[in-house]
Amino acid sequence: MESNLILNKRNKNYAKECIDNIVEMGLDFKLQDNFRKRHVSESMIKEIYEMPENETRLEDIITLVKEQVLPYCSNFGTENFMGFPDAGNSIGGISGAVLSDFLQQNLINSSFCAPIATYMEIAVIRWLREIVGYKNIDVNNIWDVGGVITYGGTGSNSIAMLLARENHKENTMVNGVMTPEDYKVIIPKGIGHYSIKSSLMWIGCGDNVIEVPTIDYKYDLKELKKTLIENKGKIMCVVAYVGDSRSMTIDNLTEIYKIVKAVDNNIWLHADACHGFSLGFSEKLKSKISGIELFDSISTDPHKVLAVPYTVSALLLKNPNSLKKVTTTSDLIMKEDYAFGQVTPFIGSKSWMSLKVWFAFKNIGRKGIGEIIERRCQMAQYLKKNLENRKEYIVLNDVDINSVMFMYVGDKKNITMTLDKINIINKEIKKRMDEEGIYFLHQFSINDDNGKISKDAILYPLRYMSGNDNISEETIDKMLRYIDEIIKKLQD
Repeated sequence: MESNLILNKRNKNYAKECIDNIVEMGLDFKLQDNFRKRHVSESMIKEIYEMPENETRLEDIITLVKEQVLPYCSNFGTENFMGFPDAGNSIGGISGAVLSDFLQQNLINSSFCAPIATYMEIAVIRWLREIVGYKNIDVNNIWDVGGVITYGGTGSNSIAMLLARENHKENTMVNGVMTPEDYKVIIPKGIGHYSIKSSLMWIGCGDNVIEVPTIDYKYDLKELKKTLIENKGKIMCVVAYVGDSRSMTIDNLTEIYKIVKAVDNNIWLHADACHGFSLGFSEKLKSKISGIELFDSISTDPHKVLAVPYTVSALLLKNPNSLKKVTTTSDLIMKEDYAFGQVTPFIGSKSWMSLKVWFAFKNIGRKGIGEIIERRCQMAQYLKKNLENRKEYIVLNDVDINSVMFMYVGDKKNITMTLDKINIINKEIKKRMDEEGIYFLHQFSINDDNGKISKDAILYPLRYMSGNDNISEETIDKMLRYIDEIIKKLQD
């Protein structure tokens, strides 16, 4: 009996039939309306953990997944998913993701692991550099490229912190961190991404984050300057957000650059632009991120904004040669001019995940991507105006990108509910939404930085955010009516 377990020329038709069924199942899943249909039970988890001992026909596995797995999966592709920009529904991006796994190219090495993939990955990095305003140079080796592809924003930010460490005190990679208190990093209070603090601890610098107060979710520039002067010589990096992960506010990039470099020109400036770099695709919107090109490093997340499937991120560097500070080589597999494995700390073998970005870029084009980004921002503005015209809701943030933080308060002109009651009812709205699985909005804690409800109080807003180009004004109206129905039920 011929085996259908390992692909070969004899079982090509069988493999194609199975993979066609997988593709059909995936398409149907992404095009369903609900965010999630069912919730996983404890008994299911125990069953999942059981190891299979014997062979199971692939056809049976596909049926099993369709009936007993997909209903429990979160569908980021539905228009009803409005909590984070991870639609992953670019046809070109999906095509590139599928092909990447078929081709099995390893971006650790160029000569035999990824002979053409290496140069296509370089092209993607160069395109992203152009989007944020960095200048490209002729590429003669891996240190001329000016960036690396990573598995996510946390990886990109971690490498940025590693570069900041080496810039602060040379040869720390070799000598180790002797005095962690001299490797401090400044972030904005209350909106800093967890990856910065975590990465500092991972690279031996300890928990040495300094949080500087903010105004309207941007650095208080006077406090920033004061903190820099008080800790002069001990600050290795200042991190600014080009759309932080909570309020999605874009900071005063040029002013931050001027203040930091005036105090200490050696301080590394890192822009976490995992969301905001997308505005660079639009001629109408790119002025919002003016000054980003002054920063030493920029993290970008195509899987957040280019509708490509998880995961793919990129760390970009103003000075490409900075990567020499963290280079590692081995004649086992990657000691050559174009081996990315030399300049991707924490990563060894690496899939060709940039191929889906290459496909999306080629398929949609820079201009087309810009139009998509503009439309996303327009939808967020539409929601903002809708909420502002209603007495029941307060919008907490300036809508710089495609994100709207809002809360139900009963009557914003005469708020009679206590802060605790406001938080409780908004948490209950979120709970009901999650239980029913029709719509999804994000929720988290954040300071009331601008005193919309109670200055500096901890709030639990609902957060709209979408990278799905299928969302329309009608979709947003339906979502608001759905929330209205939940509130009515809570009050009955």
